[in-house]
Amino acid sequence: MIKMIKGTYGLVRADGSVEARNKRSGPFVIAGNPDKEAELVAKGYAVFVDEPQANPYKGKNMAELRKMAADRGVDAKAIKSKSELIDAMEAAKEQDVEL
Repeated sequence: MIKMIKGTYGLVRADGSVEARNKRSGPFVIAGNPDKEAELVAKGYAVFVDEPQANPYKGKNMAELRKMAADRGVDAKAIKSKSELIDAMEAAKEQDVEL
């Protein structure tokens, strides 16, 4: 998986159309052509990146998020919004990584 850092690459889709990929685009894979990815990286047009992680909070309701928080040791009783609850879980996760 690569991400463009300068220039534009024309990514050919399965339907034959071409999608312009540039530094404002997200990471992508050139299916069946890892040599082309390596070439773009070697020439300084792109960098290799890890695959994006799936959002573990997506589609969860407040009760499910509170359960996740409790499982992770986050006291979520006073938190009223999903975004605050997610922020609290992410902060706890960062603290675990730093230890």
